[in-house]
Amino acid sequence: MDASATTQKRKCLDKEETAGMCANGCGFFGAAATGNMCSKCYLDHVTHTANAMPTSTGPPEKKARMIVAVPSSDVAAASSTAAAVESSATSVKQPPVAANRCATCRKKVGLLGFRCRCEGTFCSVHRYSEKHDCGFDYKTAGQEQIAKHNPVVVADKITRRI
Repeated sequence: MDASATTQKRKCLDKEETAGMCANGCGFFGAAATGNMCSKCYLDHVTHTANAMPTSTGPPEKKARMIVAVPSSDVAAASSTAAAVESSATSVKQPPVAANRCATCRKKVGLLGFRCRCEGTFCSVHRYSEKHDCGFDYKTAGQEQIAKHNPVVVADKITRRI
């Protein structure tokens, strides 16, 4: 048994010697499958080589630039409409509603507030859609959900023998 134990130890030492330290000298053990690099150095090497390689394998193609003459009145109209859209977008912003108060009676709800599908927080009195004039259409939402979960199954036409 003593001889087999020493041969087994020798095999383990051989494996350690073949694995060796990382080729980059970071102090970790490297593997032959990764080019004698540790996992981190190998990953860095792969990402570096992937970034260095061009994405297209063919010769680079020159793209033709198309120059189009646009009348100055069109440019002025486009810039004025863009400015109008930006100003309307900034004026639409409304002040945020406090999430800890009922949207109907403004009573503090704390942790017991009920969130509705109309995105409002309500107290225990106004939590039902009939009590706070909810704008969410539950009927249409239910129909869409049923249609989504139960698709219409149409059988193939069968040609009958004559």
